[in-house]
This record gives sequence, structure tokens and C-alpha cells, in this order.
Amino acid sequence: MKHEIKKISRIVDELTTLFLKEDTNEVDFSIKILPEQTRITISAHATHFTEADVEQLKNILGAQRQYEVEEYYWQLAGECDDIDHELTLVGAMVDEATVEIKEGSLFIELIRYTK
Repeated sequence: MKHEIKKISRIVDELTTLFLKEDTNEVDFSIKILPEQTRITISAHATHFTEADVEQLKNILGAQRQYEVEEYYWQLAGECDDIDHELTLVGAMVDEATVEIKEGSLFIELIRYTK
């Protein structure tokens, strides 16, 4: 809880980097902090992501949250150029992830439950 805001910022930063590296020209973020959870919603419009990319994102972001990994490594998010490793860390920091593509736009919803 001590670094919750910074962890949320790192998650958003990592996803922003992902979309901008993939030449996505319009990205919308929404962060909603509630007593029981934080909900991060991302919409990447006119994206170049394929169905295979979406499946890979589902697998990486949908992994089980790992509190131990998060506690020791969250500060490293954004420090590496290997996007797969970075997204794996994001996946370890969220409890639920929904990833879908509709009409050329990618939608991601990440949920972090409050301990």
C-alpha cells in the first residue's frame, strides 16, 4: 500500500510505451481508484495489433498476481527495453486483465484489488 500510486503509474507508463512503440496514434487511459480496487482502462485506437498480439497480451497480463514479485521488482518497470519482460511484470502486478480488439481498436482493462 505504501507505494500504490507509484505502482499504478508504472503500469500506465509501461502500457503507454508499448502502444507508442507500436505506432498507435491515439491512446486513452482511465484510472479509477475505489476502496476495494483500482481499475485501469486503456483504449488504443487505430492500432496495428493483430489477433495473435491480443492473445499474447491476454496470456501475459492475465497471469496470476504475484505479490512477492511485485513487492521486490515493481520499481524496475520501465527500466528495460524488452517489452515482453516489462509486460510480464505488469501481469504480476494486476489481479484481472481483459484484452479485446474491436473495429481496429484495442481495449484493455486491468484491475488491482486492494490488499
